[in-house]
Amino acid sequence: MPRRRQKSSRNTKLVSRIARERIEKLYSLAVEETHSGNYKYAQQLMELAKRISMKTRTRIPRKIKRWVCKNCLVPLIPGRTARIRIRRDGRSSRVIVRCEVCGWIHRYPYKPKRRKVNTINSSTYADKE
Repeated sequence: MPRRRQKSSRNTKLVSRIARERIEKLYSLAVEETHSGNYKYAQQLMELAKRISMKTRTRIPRKIKRWVCKNCLVPLIPGRTARIRIRRDGRSSRVIVRCEVCGWIHRYPYKPKRRKVNTINSSTYADKE
């Protein structure tokens, strides 16, 4: 039985870098089309970006993946195609993103940064008087 040739790591790195660049370019074009109101074309551009990532087996960056509707593949732009809310339930908080095109809702966990309470040192306060 013939052995399969292994792909060189240099070649796969080059392919994944080119794929990532094209995905980012397609996303920026889709955002421009969404701003102009052409949701169908924006959807086609994002389908193409998704196919490129599946074919080359590269991940779509999180900054892009979070801002694309997983149902209709339209870029989520706050105020135009998405409504964003922050919901606090007890100790946990969530960011709720709702697609205005198809109604898709997704919830992301959100941990607010804790603010440090400034404590006044009594010795330094007494020195200033």
